[in-house]
Amino acid sequence: MATFRFYLEDPKATTPTRVVLFANWQGKRLKYPTGCKVLPRHWLAEKEQVTGKAPACPHCTPPPSDLLDAHGKPFAPAPHKEINERLELLQARAVDILATFTREHGWAPSRNELRDALKRAEGKATVDAPPDLLAFIQAFVESKEGREHVDGSGSLHFTTVNRYVLTLELLKAYAAKRANRKNPPPVPFSEVDGAFVAGFTAYLTKGVTIGGKTKTYAANTVVKYARTLRKFMRLAKESREVGKEVNPDVFSKRYTLKEDPSEQVYLTAQELDAFYRLDLTAHPRLERARDLFMVGAWTGLRFGDLSRIQPEHIEGDRLRIRTSKTGKEVTIPLHPCVPAIMAKYGGRVPSGISNQKQNEYLKEAAALVPELQVRTMQGRTKGGIRREVARA
Repeated sequence: MATFRFYLEDPKATTPTRVVLFANWQGKRLKYPTGCKVLPRHWLAEKEQVTGKAPACPHCTPPPSDLLDAHGKPFAPAPHKEINERLELLQARAVDILATFTREHGWAPSRNELRDALKRAEGKATVDAPPDLLAFIQAFVESKEGREHVDGSGSLHFTTVNRYVLTLELLKAYAAKRANRKNPPPVPFSEVDGAFVAGFTAYLTKGVTIGGKTKTYAANTVVKYARTLRKFMRLAKESREVGKEVNPDVFSKRYTLKEDPSEQVYLTAQELDAFYRLDLTAHPRLERARDLFMVGAWTGLRFGDLSRIQPEHIEGDRLRIRTSKTGKEVTIPLHPCVPAIMAKYGGRVPSGISNQKQNEYLKEAAALVPELQVRTMQGRTKGGIRREVARA
């Protein structure tokens, strides 16, 4: 049940002070300026109203009469009741807004939603409110800055853009769950604090439900999305519109989930050579996957950049290419096997293999190399539980 209370901003003031409406509903609170000012001696705190002898409120009543008293001062309007009527009307509007909003949406409005609705009901001219977190991220993702490199060297790698988009979707799901709603409400920057970041991290760790499917993320994946959230907050802090709204507490390391130690499995030069010499002519799909892997192993390029290698990128015994993720040009010495593999495919690298199929075929091909059959223990934290498994 909603409760309302009127009080003076400074009850000890010797000059007129503001009358404030305090609303409390479903765990939410709002302090709303009524637009009225009165002297504390004219305020009846127990009745939350002004006495009948209070002078006129310039915000609620016409200016004083042109008539002058015996001392040559304008008369104030006779017993002042406009302020009390104003307070009664404001409370009635708040009650009506809460009931209507809940009936139409199925949930109670947020603090900002009630405040904005009261302003609209009173016909107050309001400046555009700064965007909330979700709207800010949406605008960034759709902007040039969220799609292209800052130096104008080209589009961001699709994995980077996808991470932005997925982080936004996860934040929407978290905001909806946090507010116990089906759809996410606006998330004002003033509400994004350390507790919000910690809650978002815990939410990803325990399991996220999107589209009826629940997914639990590994610790390193949670760290990745938490870092992306902090990136959005840094961008907001640099923004003129919302910079002052950003709580610096969100950048505290106290709310950072610890990343699992990296357990990289690598091949030695001898193992790579054994894999390269494996005869796979009877298995063309495995041979193409193996050859693409060898080019990646000896150049250090990401999977997405391997398929972009053209003969024009080869300059003598060097490979010069601009990477899609960073937009920076790199020069890489070529191992002898790289030109040999490219010659096998008409001067290009093997193409037409998806990342998923590449990994699948590699496991199948690697199983045919005796030198690669070594079992190792790998650990992973998922759902807050650390597990270790033996893998070849």
